[in-house]
Amino acid sequence: MTIDLEQLKATNLNPVLSAASLELADILDVPALKSLMNDLSQLTYITISIIDLKGNVLMSVGWPDICTRFHRAHPETCKHCIESDTQLSLGVAPGEFKLYKCKNNMWNFVTGLIVEGQHIANIFSGHFFFEDETLDYELFRSQARKYGFNEEEYIKALEKVPRLSRETVNKNMSFLMKLANMISQLSHSNFKLSQALEERDILVDELKKNKEDLDHAQVVGNLGSWRLDVRKKELTWSDENYRIFGIPKDTHLTYETFFSKVHPDDRKYVKKEWIAQLKGEPYSIEHRIIVDGKVKWIRKKAYFEFDKNGEIIGGFGITQDITKRKKAEQDLKRAHDSLEAKVKERTDELEKAYESLMEEKRRLSEAQKIAHIGNWDWNLATNEMYWSDEMCRIFGCVPQKVVHKYSELFNFIHPEDQSYVHNTVKSALHRKFFSIDHRIVSSDGTDRVVHSHGEVVFDENKKPILLRGTIQDITDSKKTEEKIRTLADVVESSNDAIITETLDGIIASWNKAAEQIYGYSAEEILGKNISILEPENLKGEIKKFIEIVKQGEKIQRYKTLRLKKGGRLINVSITYSPVFDASGKLKAVSAISRDITEQVNAEKLLAKAEDARKKEIHHRIKNNLQVISSLLDLQAEKFRNRERAENEEVLNAFIESQDRVMSIALIHEELHEGRGNDILNFSSYIKRLVENLFHTYKLGNVNTSLNIELEENIFFDMDIAVPLGIIINELVSNSLKYAFLGRDNGKIQIKLHKKCSIKHVNNEQGNTKESYNGTDFVLTVSDNGIGVPDEFNLEDSNSLGLQLVETLVDQLEGEIELKRDSGTEFCIRFAVPVQN
Repeated sequence: MTIDLEQLKATNLNPVLSAASLELADILDVPALKSLMNDLSQLTYITISIIDLKGNVLMSVGWPDICTRFHRAHPETCKHCIESDTQLSLGVAPGEFKLYKCKNNMWNFVTGLIVEGQHIANIFSGHFFFEDETLDYELFRSQARKYGFNEEEYIKALEKVPRLSRETVNKNMSFLMKLANMISQLSHSNFKLSQALEERDILVDELKKNKEDLDHAQVVGNLGSWRLDVRKKELTWSDENYRIFGIPKDTHLTYETFFSKVHPDDRKYVKKEWIAQLKGEPYSIEHRIIVDGKVKWIRKKAYFEFDKNGEIIGGFGITQDITKRKKAEQDLKRAHDSLEAKVKERTDELEKAYESLMEEKRRLSEAQKIAHIGNWDWNLATNEMYWSDEMCRIFGCVPQKVVHKYSELFNFIHPEDQSYVHNTVKSALHRKFFSIDHRIVSSDGTDRVVHSHGEVVFDENKKPILLRGTIQDITDSKKTEEKIRTLADVVESSNDAIITETLDGIIASWNKAAEQIYGYSAEEILGKNISILEPENLKGEIKKFIEIVKQGEKIQRYKTLRLKKGGRLINVSITYSPVFDASGKLKAVSAISRDITEQVNAEKLLAKAEDARKKEIHHRIKNNLQVISSLLDLQAEKFRNRERAENEEVLNAFIESQDRVMSIALIHEELHEGRGNDILNFSSYIKRLVENLFHTYKLGNVNTSLNIELEENIFFDMDIAVPLGIIINELVSNSLKYAFLGRDNGKIQIKLHKKCSIKHVNNEQGNTKESYNGTDFVLTVSDNGIGVPDEFNLEDSNSLGLQLVETLVDQLEGEIELKRDSGTEFCIRFAVPVQN
């Protein structure tokens, strides 16, 4: 029975392939054809490419470097290539060719590939030049410059382009037409084969009758077939199937025969799919086999037949050697991956370039904003101007548009400066540039000062076509200049000498007051070392001051001596300050000097008068206290010879009061001997105080000894010295009166020491004093006498002297402790505030 294919198509029982629905790659073995064309190109130097109607290059062989390295590699020239492939090649009739020059100025010719009457692709050959035409090198050099090619390399590639005779070109075109016809016929065969594969389930019986044709088709398509008859237990393979599996044709065939050829890594998958097929599922798989130690890829598709009970009765399948296709797919994948990587790399480069461009643009905008500099372009032909964002900000308007008119700019110029600016710009059209300062009125009505700079661009006829330039807001700098001029006037009119010295001590500036104070004119002194003003005994002082300023410190109103011109000494008060440059780096030192000679002389006279006044005051206080002590002594004489007890108590009271007055008098005597200052050397005062007490109470205390342990050079002011002196007076006199009754070899000990101190030097007096910042002191007054009764309580004492001690300790904000271990010991702790 013969099956009518046309009738089959009409029944729509199975979709039929059409040429219009196929891609050329589906019906043509492009890798095999490319390999063949490579060999042909090496022998004949013919350049060949197959390009579909969409401009996709399916195959390209032998094309010159100028195409592959330059034209196809550049976006714009590549676009020309595609347009040439798709537009200039239109209109070629089947079986004919068309000769044309591509948009990159080289000859090509083309003929069409026709399958099933459908034009599906073109075969091209080129690029070349005719032997009898003159090569326009300047044209190609201009192309190199236009598209950024390396001109030298581009011309070298140009010279490698074939120069063909017209006869050779005609022969090549004739050959390509024949090749196109062969490819069309081969494509037609492949197309028919694809139709056959789609219809194979229906045409099995017909294919058996045409086995010879089928075997030939299988060889061409690398396609084998097999049939399984379960009832007869027969498995038959086509010749191509044997060849694909590398099994001799007389080999007894079983499933194991096939399975032994399956790649070990694919056997589990193949077996699983085979079992699923036996259950009625579709069978269409791709897997590897091993033939003669080499790996092949095959595609298998099968259909099984079942009886009405669902039992398998047979099946038919195909085996296609797809090793080349897989290799091509792998090559294509590698090429695709490589292309993807290159595209990604190029995309990354472009993105980086774009980001870099945007960053540069942002930096330029930021730089303009920081420097208050805007730029502009003025097209003289169109009268259109471009303003940068910063230029808009200088004028006080929001950057909303790019294109402006010159009249807009002119409206911002201050009315009084418009004529000047207009004339300057007009003159610049002949002088090539201008650079001026003028005023503008910003949008908010504020007057500002700008510096305008412009340059003129001329065409080849020396006609001005463009002005471009910058506008910088210099309002603040103008104000700064004005301040500097004002400051300079202040410096020159100052009564103080204002001098600038380099870090090496060289005099760099010298104002009028410096000339008056030191006697040197600016011409005499500038460039000389500042040490010229130092007396011999102070040489190096200014150098030390400069080093201090270098450390970041200032010296303010320092009093010292300097030499005037002629050698006369003058007293000056000097302030040293650092001078920094624009980058904040120390550049010089500023010295402001004031002549205080008259002031110093007046202060010395006042100091002498003050010293005399203080001495007189201390002398009078001391004399008055001595008068009071003498009066108390005279008053006590009235009670000395009386026997009544109350008279004795009164006498003792007079004596105690006399001691207290004398302790205060001793303080004033010490102050007087200390040149009238308000600070008392307390160490020497205690010694004199105790000596007086021992002299007063020597009766009954002949064998009593005194041990004094004091730190040297302890200085207190009157607020500390007076209460502390009275405390020592009370405690020592108390020991002398009561501690050694009926005892010999008595011992009294006084200790005064401190914790932590900071020393400083008083340059005026030439001696060392202690400076205490909240320093704790401990005063201990003890004796080895009879002690005090256990029931004695210091806080509840009826003794006026001890009550006075407690009161004075509180006044000092201290604390007192009584110890009875061996005799009596009073320990007093107090703090002394800092003394500057």
